[in-house]
Order: sequence, then structure tokens, then C-alpha cells
Amino acid sequence: MNAWWEGLSGVLKVLYVIAIPSTLLLVVQTVMIVLGFGEHDADINPSDTSGIDFDTDVDIDMSVDVSGDVSLDDVDFGDAGAQQSGASAELGTLRLFTLQGIVAFLTTFSWVTICLIKGGMQFPPSFLLGALAGAVMMYAVAKLLQMSAKLTENGTFRIKSTIGESALVYVMIPERGESGGKVTLTMESGFAELSAVTEGESPIPAGVTVRIVDVVGDTVVVEKL
Repeated sequence: MNAWWEGLSGVLKVLYVIAIPSTLLLVVQTVMIVLGFGEHDADINPSDTSGIDFDTDVDIDMSVDVSGDVSLDDVDFGDAGAQQSGASAELGTLRLFTLQGIVAFLTTFSWVTICLIKGGMQFPPSFLLGALAGAVMMYAVAKLLQMSAKLTENGTFRIKSTIGESALVYVMIPERGESGGKVTLTMESGFAELSAVTEGESPIPAGVTVRIVDVVGDTVVVEKL
């Protein structure tokens, strides 16, 4: 091991120092994601501007008099200039410099550069190609995180839209906020079964129709009709 390390050039030593820890960290991150650690509720993403629409209506009324003077009485640009496009809104929700993205960049950059140098390529082009590969991987990770956040947001929105709707108790709902109950109802996406609790002093038996009054995470709060 010592002979292998001593036989490396200074550049390769630096790259291995980057590659090995970042790879281990990437493995740890992946295991944590698979096991469900680090998940959180994201009801609202303040950086998501996909729903913003800036409309500017200005009317242009040009009149030309006999002397040749032109006057602009009203201006109408419609939606031009101020309306945010879908592409720019989508870009606004893309977060490149997250911990996952940086680790993915370092891991990809270091190993690609090492492989290219080992293959006989000079350091400058190897460095550039490694950095390019790392940037592509960082973008891919950011895109996956963006898609995951949107799926979570959309799912939360669908559940919140059930507030005020009637549902049928499928599994008895214990009293005073205890978990274990379930209700069924028809949503926009189809038939759904949701976890339910009640703040009442008595349990709600199966088969009773209830009203959804609140949503806590992925659980609905209900009351008897």
C-alpha cells in the first residue's frame, strides 16, 4: 500500500484524497435515502415560481396629425416582456449547489480525471473533461431532487384539497388524536384511502360518514357530520 501511494504523482494523490472520502460520503447518502432518513414535508417551496404570471397590459394608440407629428396616446404590450416563461420558472426551482450535488460532482470529477490520467491523457484535458463530467452529474442530481420535491408538493396539495370533503370511515378512528384510523373518499386522481385521526372524545366506528377539517402531513383530521 505504501509503495503504491509513494509511486503516485502529486496530482493523483490529490485526486485520490478527493475521490475516496467523497465516494464514501456518496454511499452513506444513498443508504440514508434508501432507508428513508432525511425526508421532510415540503408543503411550499418558496423558490418555486412556476405559478407566477406577470401580466402587463399597455395599449398603444398612435395618431398622426396633418403636420406629420406622431403622438402615442396609449400603449399595449400585452403580456410581452414581463411574463415569466415556464423555462425560467423551472430553472428557478433547480438547486445545483446542494450537499448531494457537490458530493456527486467531487466523486465524478475525481474518478473520471484519475481514469483519464491513468489512460495516458495529459492533466489539463483530463481535468477539464473530469470537471465537465462532474458538472453533468451535479445537474442530474439537482434535476432528480427537483422532480422529487415537485412530486411531494403535488401529493401534499392533493391531500389538502380534501379539506371540507366528506369521507367514509374504513377502519375505526380512535379518540383524542390517536393514530390507526383510515377513511376512504374519491379524489381527482381517483379512489383514495387516507390515514385519519379525530380530536373528539369518542372513537368513530367504521361505516360512519365524516367531514375532513384539517390535514397534518399525510393524515387527515375528521369530525362526525
